[in-house]
Amino acid sequence: MHDGLFEELHELNAQRRVWRERREAMEARPAGRRWRGHVRSHLYGAAQRAHEILRPTKPFRWGAARALMLEVTELTVSLPDLPAGFDGYRILHITDLHLDNIDGTAVAAAEAVAEIESDLCVITGDIRDNIHAPILPLIDRLSEIVSAVRAPDGVLGVLGNHDSAAMVSPMEGLGIRVLLNETVTLSRGQDSLHMTGLDDVHRFETEAAHAALEAAPDGFCVALVHSPEVAERAAARHRLYLTGHTHGGQICLPGRRPLATGLRRHRELVSGVWRHGDMVGYTSRGIGTCVLPFRLYCPGEVVRVTLRCGPEHISLDGRATDLWQR
Repeated sequence: MHDGLFEELHELNAQRRVWRERREAMEARPAGRRWRGHVRSHLYGAAQRAHEILRPTKPFRWGAARALMLEVTELTVSLPDLPAGFDGYRILHITDLHLDNIDGTAVAAAEAVAEIESDLCVITGDIRDNIHAPILPLIDRLSEIVSAVRAPDGVLGVLGNHDSAAMVSPMEGLGIRVLLNETVTLSRGQDSLHMTGLDDVHRFETEAAHAALEAAPDGFCVALVHSPEVAERAAARHRLYLTGHTHGGQICLPGRRPLATGLRRHRELVSGVWRHGDMVGYTSRGIGTCVLPFRLYCPGEVVRVTLRCGPEHISLDGRATDLWQR
């Protein structure tokens, strides 16, 4: 092996060891303030126990089945500075799988993605619902989905607030390139597309995530972040921001008006397409559900993003969209 490449890999492995030690220490602490973390833990445990008791009932099964009726959203983003070599490039965006919450989630997701041709697939976190659940059953379910993906450039992933550091190696064993506050570059001839992926910034935010955004190279950059909560930082160097975490509210009033967003900041970015400065963002409603196995006025979705080089124009499912400015 070339000495320079060996040194680069050694440095990367060292950085990952440091990241994992810090991440595992954060996972061992209660989320948020100590009292709030304990309250959240008890409520979550109670909800999980109720979930198990109700799982065999007909109303539960009916609600869970409806929650897995996924929509496919077509988002087209035309921007004048997209490198010409990536004109027409398609990114399949999936997020918030929560594979241990509703039986059959992996099957529903695999069936949805199998129908979608793309160039690259990105997964923006929350593969699991319970951060302490056994990993191997989750990885088996995730394997069903990854095997169904039709994307020759492969799969990139980032972790969410429900995901643990121990998941990285099994995920990469499936062929998913997990980005831990780092950027990878895709090439088409002389043209490049940079993909910056962060560790979760909702519960596990660190300065390393902010530094990764600031260190993104010049050129057309796409941010892959579990939550929209660092949109203002990403906007300085990124043109597109793909995210999830909110489930679009999951339980909404008519008109998809969320009762809760799950966000500490940028609550207005709970769902759909938006703009922050010169950056276009999309917050996906995701695939799975968190704790409650139900959705109301807020169907799950998988999103295919098609990039175009040309005058700025954004369309959803073929209809032009006016972006509001943050």
